[in-house]
Amino acid sequence: MNNLFCSSYMKYLRDEFYIGQSEIADSLYISISTYSKMEQGNKTIRNEDFEAVIRFYEHKKEGYSFCFEEEKKKQANALIRKCITAFVYRSQKDLVPELETYLNDPSSLHSYAFFETKLIETTYEYFTDQEFQKRLPFLIQHMDLFDQTARSFIYDLQGLSKLRAYDESAIDCFQSAKALSVLIHIPGWLGLIDYHLIITYLRAMLPHKAFPLFEESGRDFQNAGAHRRILNLRFNQAQCLMKMKLYEEADQIHLNLLQTYDQVDTKRFAAMIYVNFSWSQFIQKHYQEAINLSRKAVELDYDFCDLYITLAYSFYKLGEIPSALAAIEQYKIQERTDDRSKMVLLFLEVLESFLLKKYETFEHQAQQLVPKLAQWKDLEIDPFVYEMLIAHYKKTDNEHALCPVLEKYIEYLKN
Repeated sequence: MNNLFCSSYMKYLRDEFYIGQSEIADSLYISISTYSKMEQGNKTIRNEDFEAVIRFYEHKKEGYSFCFEEEKKKQANALIRKCITAFVYRSQKDLVPELETYLNDPSSLHSYAFFETKLIETTYEYFTDQEFQKRLPFLIQHMDLFDQTARSFIYDLQGLSKLRAYDESAIDCFQSAKALSVLIHIPGWLGLIDYHLIITYLRAMLPHKAFPLFEESGRDFQNAGAHRRILNLRFNQAQCLMKMKLYEEADQIHLNLLQTYDQVDTKRFAAMIYVNFSWSQFIQKHYQEAINLSRKAVELDYDFCDLYITLAYSFYKLGEIPSALAAIEQYKIQERTDDRSKMVLLFLEVLESFLLKKYETFEHQAQQLVPKLAQWKDLEIDPFVYEMLIAHYKKTDNEHALCPVLEKYIEYLKN
Protein backbone atom coordinates (compact mmCIF):
# COMPACT_ATOMS: atom_id res chain seq x y z
CA MET A 1 0.00 0.00 0.00
CA ASN A 2 1.28 3.47 -0.94
CA ASN A 3 2.11 5.51 2.17
CA LEU A 4 1.58 8.79 0.30
CA PHE A 5 -1.90 7.69 -0.78
CA CYS A 6 -2.86 6.69 2.76
CA SER A 7 -1.63 9.90 4.39
CA SER A 8 -3.24 12.12 1.73
CA TYR A 9 -6.53 10.24 1.80
CA MET A 10 -6.68 10.29 5.60
CA LYS A 11 -6.12 14.05 5.55
CA TYR A 12 -8.87 14.45 2.96
CA LEU A 13 -11.36 12.43 5.02
CA ARG A 14 -10.71 14.38 8.18
CA ASP A 15 -11.14 17.71 6.37
CA GLU A 16 -14.21 16.49 4.50
CA PHE A 17 -15.99 15.21 7.60
CA TYR A 18 -14.73 17.94 9.99
CA ILE A 19 -13.11 15.51 12.44
CA GLY A 20 -10.38 16.58 14.85
CA GLN A 21 -7.09 14.69 15.01
CA SER A 22 -7.59 14.03 18.71
CA GLU A 23 -10.84 12.12 18.12
CA ILE A 24 -9.25 9.82 15.55
CA ALA A 25 -6.07 9.38 17.61
CA ASP A 26 -8.15 8.37 20.65
CA SER A 27 -10.04 5.79 18.62
CA LEU A 28 -6.74 4.30 17.42
CA TYR A 29 -5.18 4.44 20.91
CA ILE A 30 -2.27 6.52 19.69
CA SER A 31 -1.05 10.03 20.49
CA ILE A 32 -2.14 13.07 18.50
CA SER A 33 1.51 13.59 17.57
CA THR A 34 1.76 10.08 16.12
CA TYR A 35 -1.45 10.50 14.12
CA SER A 36 -0.30 13.90 12.87
CA LYS A 37 2.94 12.38 11.59
CA MET A 38 0.91 9.74 9.75
CA GLU A 39 -1.13 12.41 7.98
CA GLN A 40 2.00 14.38 7.14
CA GLY A 41 3.62 11.31 5.62
CA ASN A 42 6.38 11.33 8.24
CA LYS A 43 5.46 7.94 9.69
CA THR A 44 4.87 4.64 7.93
CA ILE A 45 1.19 3.74 7.91
CA ARG A 46 0.68 0.01 8.37
CA ASN A 47 -2.21 -1.78 6.68
CA GLU A 48 -3.89 -2.33 10.02
CA ASP A 49 -3.55 1.40 10.87
CA PHE A 50 -5.21 2.44 7.61
CA GLU A 51 -7.95 -0.15 7.99
CA ALA A 52 -8.61 1.08 11.52
CA VAL A 53 -9.02 4.65 10.22
CA ILE A 54 -11.47 3.39 7.59
CA ARG A 55 -13.48 1.50 10.23
CA PHE A 56 -13.61 4.72 12.30
CA TYR A 57 -15.22 6.64 9.43
CA GLU A 58 -17.53 3.78 8.48
CA HIS A 59 -18.81 3.78 12.05
CA LYS A 60 -18.87 7.58 12.29
CA LYS A 61 -20.42 8.50 8.94
CA GLU A 62 -23.54 6.79 7.67
CA GLY A 63 -23.24 5.69 4.04
CA TYR A 64 -19.45 5.84 3.96
CA SER A 65 -17.50 2.73 2.95
CA PHE A 66 -14.15 2.04 1.35
CA CYS A 67 -13.47 -0.39 -1.49
CA PHE A 68 -10.20 -2.25 -0.91
CA GLU A 69 -10.07 -3.83 -4.39
CA GLU A 70 -6.62 -3.17 -5.90
CA GLU A 71 -8.07 -3.45 -9.42
CA LYS A 72 -9.97 -0.19 -8.97
CA LYS A 73 -6.81 1.86 -9.53
CA LYS A 74 -5.95 -0.03 -12.74
CA GLN A 75 -9.53 0.43 -13.96
CA ALA A 76 -9.40 4.17 -13.27
CA ASN A 77 -6.03 4.67 -14.99
CA ALA A 78 -7.29 2.75 -18.03
CA LEU A 79 -10.32 5.03 -18.16
CA ILE A 80 -8.09 8.12 -17.94
CA ARG A 81 -6.14 6.90 -20.98
CA LYS A 82 -9.46 6.32 -22.72
CA CYS A 83 -10.45 9.93 -21.93
CA ILE A 84 -7.25 11.23 -23.49
CA THR A 85 -7.83 9.12 -26.61
CA ALA A 86 -11.41 10.39 -26.90
CA PHE A 87 -10.10 13.94 -26.51
CA VAL A 88 -7.63 13.40 -29.36
CA TYR A 89 -10.36 12.08 -31.69
CA ARG A 90 -12.93 14.66 -30.54
CA SER A 91 -15.24 11.83 -29.44
CA GLN A 92 -15.63 13.08 -25.85
CA LYS A 93 -19.43 13.03 -25.98
CA ASP A 94 -19.41 9.35 -26.97
CA LEU A 95 -17.47 8.53 -23.81
CA VAL A 96 -19.81 10.41 -21.44
CA PRO A 97 -22.15 7.42 -20.74
CA GLU A 98 -19.17 5.27 -19.71
CA LEU A 99 -17.89 8.03 -17.43
CA GLU A 100 -21.34 8.36 -15.86
CA THR A 101 -21.50 4.61 -15.24
CA TYR A 102 -18.10 4.68 -13.56
CA LEU A 103 -18.86 7.75 -11.43
CA ASN A 104 -22.28 6.41 -10.39
CA ASP A 105 -20.66 3.27 -9.00
CA PRO A 106 -20.40 3.99 -5.24
CA SER A 107 -17.24 1.90 -5.00
CA SER A 108 -15.31 4.11 -7.46
CA LEU A 109 -14.66 7.21 -5.36
CA HIS A 110 -13.71 5.89 -1.93
CA SER A 111 -11.16 3.34 -3.03
CA TYR A 112 -7.48 3.11 -3.90
CA ALA A 113 -8.53 4.98 -7.09
CA PHE A 114 -9.81 7.98 -5.09
CA PHE A 115 -7.51 10.58 -6.64
CA GLU A 116 -7.83 9.12 -10.15
CA THR A 117 -11.61 9.26 -9.72
CA LYS A 118 -11.33 12.93 -8.80
CA LEU A 119 -9.55 13.44 -12.13
CA ILE A 120 -12.28 11.50 -13.93
CA GLU A 121 -14.90 13.73 -12.25
CA THR A 122 -13.03 16.78 -13.54
CA THR A 123 -12.77 15.29 -17.01
CA TYR A 124 -16.50 14.50 -17.03
CA GLU A 125 -17.27 18.12 -16.19
CA TYR A 126 -14.96 19.34 -18.97
CA PHE A 127 -16.43 16.91 -21.51
CA THR A 128 -19.98 18.00 -20.58
CA ASP A 129 -19.18 21.75 -20.74
CA GLN A 130 -19.45 22.37 -17.00
CA GLU A 131 -17.27 24.54 -14.77
CA PHE A 132 -14.42 22.07 -14.31
CA GLN A 133 -11.86 24.69 -13.25
CA LYS A 134 -12.78 24.64 -9.55
CA ARG A 135 -11.57 21.03 -9.22
CA LEU A 136 -8.10 21.65 -10.62
CA PRO A 137 -6.38 23.05 -7.47
CA PHE A 138 -7.10 19.80 -5.62
CA LEU A 139 -5.60 17.71 -8.43
CA ILE A 140 -2.53 19.92 -8.70
CA GLN A 141 -2.06 19.85 -4.92
CA HIS A 142 -1.92 16.04 -5.09
CA MET A 143 0.04 15.77 -8.35
CA ASP A 144 2.59 13.34 -6.85
CA LEU A 145 -0.15 10.73 -6.42
CA PHE A 146 -0.78 10.40 -10.16
CA ASP A 147 1.14 8.47 -12.79
CA GLN A 148 2.85 10.23 -15.69
CA THR A 149 -0.16 9.93 -18.02
CA ALA A 150 -2.55 11.48 -15.53
CA ARG A 151 -0.10 14.27 -14.65
CA SER A 152 0.26 15.19 -18.32
CA PHE A 153 -3.54 15.28 -18.64
CA ILE A 154 -3.94 17.44 -15.52
CA TYR A 155 -1.41 19.99 -16.78
CA ASP A 156 -3.23 20.11 -20.11
CA LEU A 157 -6.58 20.69 -18.37
CA GLN A 158 -4.96 23.39 -16.24
CA GLY A 159 -3.67 25.02 -19.42
CA LEU A 160 -7.14 24.93 -20.97
CA SER A 161 -8.57 26.53 -17.84
CA LYS A 162 -6.04 29.36 -18.03
CA LEU A 163 -6.61 29.69 -21.78
CA ARG A 164 -10.30 30.31 -21.13
CA ALA A 165 -9.31 33.09 -18.75
CA TYR A 166 -6.91 34.61 -21.35
CA ASP A 167 -4.03 33.85 -18.99
CA GLU A 168 -0.77 33.43 -20.92
CA SER A 169 0.69 31.25 -18.15
CA ALA A 170 -1.28 28.52 -19.95
CA ILE A 171 1.87 28.18 -22.06
CA ASP A 172 3.83 26.88 -19.04
CA CYS A 173 1.08 24.35 -18.28
CA PHE A 174 1.07 22.98 -21.83
CA GLN A 175 4.86 22.83 -21.84
CA SER A 176 4.73 20.74 -18.66
CA ALA A 177 2.08 18.48 -20.20
CA LYS A 178 4.21 18.10 -23.31
CA ALA A 179 7.34 17.19 -21.37
CA LEU A 180 5.44 14.40 -19.60
CA SER A 181 3.70 13.18 -22.77
CA VAL A 182 6.83 12.18 -24.68
CA LEU A 183 7.04 8.71 -23.11
CA ILE A 184 3.30 8.04 -22.81
CA HIS A 185 2.70 6.76 -26.38
CA ILE A 186 -0.96 7.64 -26.78
CA PRO A 187 -1.47 8.30 -30.52
CA GLY A 188 -2.18 11.97 -31.17
CA TRP A 189 -1.73 13.15 -27.57
CA LEU A 190 1.50 15.04 -28.19
CA GLY A 191 -0.12 16.58 -31.26
CA LEU A 192 -3.11 17.73 -29.22
CA ILE A 193 -0.91 19.42 -26.62
CA ASP A 194 0.97 21.16 -29.44
CA TYR A 195 -2.41 22.21 -30.84
CA HIS A 196 -3.34 23.75 -27.48
CA LEU A 197 0.01 25.55 -27.44
CA ILE A 198 -0.71 26.88 -30.94
CA ILE A 199 -4.04 28.35 -29.83
CA THR A 200 -2.38 29.95 -26.81
CA TYR A 201 0.40 31.49 -28.87
CA LEU A 202 -2.13 32.86 -31.37
CA ARG A 203 -4.19 34.43 -28.60
CA ALA A 204 -1.03 35.99 -27.23
CA MET A 205 -0.27 37.36 -30.72
CA LEU A 206 2.87 35.24 -31.00
CA PRO A 207 2.30 33.61 -34.41
CA HIS A 208 6.05 33.10 -34.95
CA LYS A 209 6.05 30.70 -31.99
CA ALA A 210 2.91 28.91 -33.16
CA PHE A 211 4.04 28.45 -36.76
CA PRO A 212 6.74 25.73 -36.22
CA LEU A 213 4.29 23.60 -34.21
CA PHE A 214 1.84 23.07 -37.09
CA GLU A 215 4.04 20.54 -38.83
CA GLU A 216 4.72 18.55 -35.62
CA SER A 217 1.09 18.56 -34.54
CA GLY A 218 -0.17 17.70 -38.02
CA ARG A 219 2.23 14.78 -38.34
CA ASP A 220 1.10 13.36 -34.99
CA PHE A 221 -2.59 13.76 -35.88
CA GLN A 222 -1.97 12.17 -39.29
CA ASN A 223 -0.23 9.16 -37.73
CA ALA A 224 -3.10 8.79 -35.27
CA GLY A 225 -5.75 9.13 -37.97
CA ALA A 226 -7.33 12.09 -36.09
CA HIS A 227 -8.79 13.68 -39.22
CA ARG A 228 -11.19 16.06 -37.47
CA ARG A 229 -8.26 17.46 -35.50
CA ILE A 230 -6.36 18.00 -38.75
CA LEU A 231 -9.22 20.21 -39.97
CA ASN A 232 -9.05 22.25 -36.75
CA LEU A 233 -5.30 22.52 -37.17
CA ARG A 234 -5.67 23.82 -40.73
CA PHE A 235 -8.26 26.32 -39.51
CA ASN A 236 -5.81 27.68 -36.94
CA GLN A 237 -3.00 27.63 -39.48
CA ALA A 238 -5.03 30.08 -41.54
CA GLN A 239 -5.38 32.27 -38.43
CA CYS A 240 -1.63 32.11 -37.91
CA LEU A 241 -0.94 33.13 -41.50
CA MET A 242 -3.36 36.04 -41.15
CA LYS A 243 -1.54 37.25 -38.04
CA MET A 244 1.67 37.02 -40.05
CA LYS A 245 -0.05 39.13 -42.77
CA LEU A 246 0.10 36.28 -45.30
CA TYR A 247 -3.51 36.78 -46.34
CA GLU A 248 -3.40 35.10 -49.74
CA GLU A 249 -2.07 31.87 -48.22
CA ALA A 250 -4.63 32.07 -45.40
CA ASP A 251 -7.53 32.58 -47.80
CA GLN A 252 -6.46 29.58 -49.86
CA ILE A 253 -6.77 27.45 -46.73
CA HIS A 254 -10.22 28.97 -46.05
CA LEU A 255 -11.38 28.04 -49.55
CA ASN A 256 -9.99 24.51 -49.26
CA LEU A 257 -11.66 24.01 -45.88
CA LEU A 258 -15.03 25.16 -47.18
CA GLN A 259 -14.77 22.55 -49.93
CA THR A 260 -13.87 19.66 -47.59
CA TYR A 261 -15.33 20.34 -44.09
CA ASP A 262 -18.60 18.44 -44.72
CA GLN A 263 -16.68 15.18 -45.11
CA VAL A 264 -15.85 15.00 -41.41
CA ASP A 265 -17.36 17.99 -39.61
CA THR A 266 -20.43 20.13 -39.07
CA LYS A 267 -22.07 23.30 -40.33
CA ARG A 268 -20.81 25.01 -37.18
CA PHE A 269 -17.27 24.46 -38.41
CA ALA A 270 -18.21 25.97 -41.78
CA ALA A 271 -19.53 29.03 -39.93
CA MET A 272 -16.23 29.33 -38.06
CA ILE A 273 -14.42 29.28 -41.40
CA TYR A 274 -16.68 32.06 -42.70
CA VAL A 275 -15.89 34.11 -39.59
CA ASN A 276 -12.14 33.71 -40.14
CA PHE A 277 -12.45 34.31 -43.87
CA SER A 278 -14.54 37.45 -43.31
CA TRP A 279 -11.94 38.83 -40.91
CA SER A 280 -9.21 38.24 -43.48
CA GLN A 281 -11.20 40.14 -46.08
CA PHE A 282 -11.97 42.88 -43.54
CA ILE A 283 -8.29 43.39 -42.68
CA GLN A 284 -7.51 43.57 -46.41
CA LYS A 285 -10.19 46.32 -46.69
CA HIS A 286 -12.44 44.18 -48.89
CA TYR A 287 -15.39 45.40 -46.88
CA GLN A 288 -18.30 44.19 -48.99
CA GLU A 289 -16.85 40.68 -49.21
CA ALA A 290 -16.27 40.74 -45.44
CA ILE A 291 -19.95 41.59 -44.92
CA ASN A 292 -21.09 38.84 -47.30
CA LEU A 293 -18.98 36.20 -45.54
CA SER A 294 -20.11 37.37 -42.10
CA ARG A 295 -23.74 37.04 -43.18
CA LYS A 296 -23.09 33.45 -44.29
CA ALA A 297 -21.84 32.68 -40.77
CA VAL A 298 -24.98 34.23 -39.27
CA GLU A 299 -27.16 32.20 -41.68
CA LEU A 300 -25.57 29.07 -40.20
CA ASP A 301 -26.70 30.20 -36.71
CA TYR A 302 -23.18 31.04 -35.59
CA ASP A 303 -23.18 34.26 -33.64
CA PHE A 304 -19.55 34.78 -32.56
CA CYS A 305 -19.26 38.24 -31.02
CA ASP A 306 -16.33 39.31 -33.24
CA LEU A 307 -18.65 39.12 -36.26
CA TYR A 308 -20.27 42.37 -35.20
CA ILE A 309 -16.93 44.18 -35.31
CA THR A 310 -16.55 43.10 -38.93
CA LEU A 311 -20.13 43.99 -39.84
CA ALA A 312 -20.39 47.37 -38.08
CA TYR A 313 -16.95 48.68 -39.07
CA SER A 314 -17.24 47.44 -42.66
CA PHE A 315 -20.58 49.21 -43.08
CA TYR A 316 -19.00 52.35 -41.63
CA LYS A 317 -16.06 52.19 -44.07
CA LEU A 318 -18.50 51.73 -46.98
CA GLY A 319 -20.37 54.84 -45.85
CA GLU A 320 -23.48 52.84 -44.90
CA ILE A 321 -23.92 54.46 -41.49
CA PRO A 322 -27.54 53.30 -40.82
CA SER A 323 -26.49 49.68 -41.47
CA ALA A 324 -23.49 50.08 -39.14
CA LEU A 325 -25.73 51.47 -36.38
CA ALA A 326 -28.26 48.67 -36.96
CA ALA A 327 -25.52 46.03 -36.55
CA ILE A 328 -24.42 47.68 -33.29
CA GLU A 329 -27.99 47.78 -32.00
CA GLN A 330 -28.52 44.14 -32.96
CA TYR A 331 -25.52 43.24 -30.83
CA LYS A 332 -26.50 45.43 -27.86
CA ILE A 333 -29.93 43.86 -27.42
CA GLN A 334 -28.32 40.42 -27.01
CA GLU A 335 -27.00 41.47 -23.58
CA ARG A 336 -24.03 39.11 -23.60
CA THR A 337 -22.16 38.71 -20.34
CA ASP A 338 -18.84 36.96 -21.03
CA ASP A 339 -15.66 39.05 -20.86
CA ARG A 340 -14.84 38.96 -24.57
CA SER A 341 -18.38 40.01 -25.50
CA LYS A 342 -18.20 42.89 -23.02
CA MET A 343 -14.99 44.10 -24.66
CA VAL A 344 -16.61 43.88 -28.11
CA LEU A 345 -19.58 45.83 -26.74
CA LEU A 346 -17.30 48.59 -25.47
CA PHE A 347 -15.67 48.87 -28.89
CA LEU A 348 -19.05 48.99 -30.63
CA GLU A 349 -20.29 51.68 -28.23
CA VAL A 350 -17.20 53.75 -29.04
CA LEU A 351 -17.91 53.29 -32.76
CA GLU A 352 -21.58 54.20 -32.23
CA SER A 353 -20.72 57.46 -30.43
CA PHE A 354 -18.19 58.26 -33.15
CA LEU A 355 -20.77 57.73 -35.91
CA LEU A 356 -23.43 59.75 -34.06
CA LYS A 357 -20.89 62.53 -33.42
CA LYS A 358 -21.42 62.42 -29.68
CA TYR A 359 -17.96 63.86 -29.10
CA GLU A 360 -17.84 63.96 -25.28
CA THR A 361 -19.31 60.47 -24.95
CA PHE A 362 -16.90 59.18 -27.59
CA GLU A 363 -13.85 60.57 -25.79
CA HIS A 364 -15.01 59.19 -22.42
CA GLN A 365 -15.68 55.71 -23.84
CA ALA A 366 -12.43 55.69 -25.81
CA GLN A 367 -10.49 56.55 -22.64
CA GLN A 368 -12.02 53.44 -21.05
CA LEU A 369 -11.26 51.27 -24.07
CA VAL A 370 -7.64 52.15 -24.88
CA PRO A 371 -6.08 50.81 -21.62
CA LYS A 372 -7.79 47.45 -22.22
CA LEU A 373 -6.39 46.92 -25.71
CA ALA A 374 -3.19 45.28 -24.45
CA GLN A 375 -5.19 42.67 -22.53
CA TRP A 376 -7.26 41.84 -25.63
CA LYS A 377 -4.54 41.68 -28.25
CA ASP A 378 -6.19 38.83 -30.14
CA LEU A 379 -9.25 41.00 -30.90
CA GLU A 380 -6.92 43.06 -33.12
CA ILE A 381 -9.09 46.19 -32.87
CA ASP A 382 -6.23 48.57 -32.00
CA PRO A 383 -5.90 50.15 -35.48
CA PHE A 384 -9.64 50.87 -35.71
CA VAL A 385 -9.66 52.54 -32.31
CA TYR A 386 -6.64 54.69 -33.21
CA GLU A 387 -8.15 55.56 -36.61
CA MET A 388 -11.32 56.83 -34.94
CA LEU A 389 -9.38 58.81 -32.35
CA ILE A 390 -7.14 60.39 -35.00
CA ALA A 391 -10.15 61.32 -37.15
CA HIS A 392 -11.95 62.74 -34.09
CA TYR A 393 -9.04 64.86 -32.85
CA LYS A 394 -8.36 66.18 -36.36
CA LYS A 395 -12.00 67.14 -36.77
CA THR A 396 -12.06 68.91 -33.40
CA ASP A 397 -8.63 70.52 -33.99
CA ASN A 398 -7.26 69.03 -30.79
CA GLU A 399 -3.56 68.75 -31.63
CA HIS A 400 -2.63 68.34 -27.98
CA ALA A 401 -4.58 65.07 -27.77
CA LEU A 402 -3.76 64.01 -31.34
CA CYS A 403 0.02 63.74 -30.94
CA PRO A 404 0.04 61.04 -28.20
CA VAL A 405 -2.49 58.97 -30.17
CA LEU A 406 -0.34 59.18 -33.30
CA GLU A 407 2.67 58.07 -31.28
CA LYS A 408 0.75 55.07 -29.90
CA TYR A 409 -0.51 54.15 -33.35
CA ILE A 410 3.00 54.32 -34.84
CA GLU A 411 4.32 52.18 -31.98
CA TYR A 412 1.54 49.65 -32.59
CA LEU A 413 2.36 49.47 -36.29
CA LYS A 414 6.06 48.95 -35.52
CA ASN A 415 5.27 46.00 -33.27
